[in-house]
Amino acid sequence: MFGHGGGIVKRTRRSAASLGPLDALPYPALNPERARPMHDQAAMPERFSEWNEQMVARHDPERFHHHPRAVVRWTEGRRVRAVLKLLRAAPAHRVLEVGCGAGNLLERVRADARVGLDLSRAMSSRARKRLPASAAVFQGDAEQMPFAGASFDRVLCSSLLSHVLHPELVLDESWRVLRPGGRLVVSVSYEATIERGIRLARKLGLGGLLLGDGQHGENVYNSEYHLHHFDEKLLRESAANLPTESLLRKIPWLYPVHIVAAYDKPGA
Repeated sequence: MFGHGGGIVKRTRRSAASLGPLDALPYPALNPERARPMHDQAAMPERFSEWNEQMVARHDPERFHHHPRAVVRWTEGRRVRAVLKLLRAAPAHRVLEVGCGAGNLLERVRADARVGLDLSRAMSSRARKRLPASAAVFQGDAEQMPFAGASFDRVLCSSLLSHVLHPELVLDESWRVLRPGGRLVVSVSYEATIERGIRLARKLGLGGLLLGDGQHGENVYNSEYHLHHFDEKLLRESAANLPTESLLRKIPWLYPVHIVAAYDKPGA
C-alpha cells in the first residue's frame, strides 16, 4: 500500500498505525485566546482522542454529504467543489487529506496517490472501506504527523481546524509535509455567520424546514464539537507561519458560511 513502501512515512517518527502513545497523552489545556467557550468544557474527558471519538459518534461528520435538507446538501456541495477547484490536483500528484473523516472528499480527488489521516478509529475505518486499495489511510495525530517533510504535492485540510486543540500546529505540520511548489488548501466554517443564519431561520419559523428538527442526525451545527470560533481573522492568526493565502473564497457568495483558502509553498 502507498505510504508503507514509497518513502513517505518517516521511520524515525511514531507510526500512525498505532495510537498507543497518543492515547496515553494527557488532555492539555486549551489556549483561552483561541478556544471557543464551551459550556461543558469541564466535562471533557482527560484524553482528547477519547473525546473526539465520542463527538464523532454523536455528530457523524459524514451526514453533511447526504443530509435530508436540500439547502444543507447544496451548501456542502458548493464547498466541496470550491475545495477541489482550489486544490488543482493532478493524477501524478501525491495528495494528503488531514482529517479525512470517512473519505468522502478524498474519494473525489483526481490523483493516483492519495493518503488520508484521521484521529478517529471509526472515521479512518470508514475511509479504508470507501477508498480503493491504492489509497492509504492512517489513524494518527494531525498535530504530529507521521510523515517525512516535503512528502506531498497537495495537502488538504477540510472542516478540521474547529475540532482540534491547536489549529496552528495542524497548519504548521501540514506545511512541513508539503513539498516546495505544492499547495495547501484549508476550509473552515464561518461560524458567526452560521449562527446568525440559524437564529434568523428559527425566528422566522423556518428552522425545522431548512435545517432539520434535531432528530435523526438532522442538526447542521453542534457547538459542543467546535473548539474554536473561526472567521477570517482567526484563520490568518492560525496560519501566521504560512505565507498570505494565494486565493480565498467565501461559500456561497451571497451568504458565506464557509471559507476556503489556498496557500502556495515557494520553490520547485
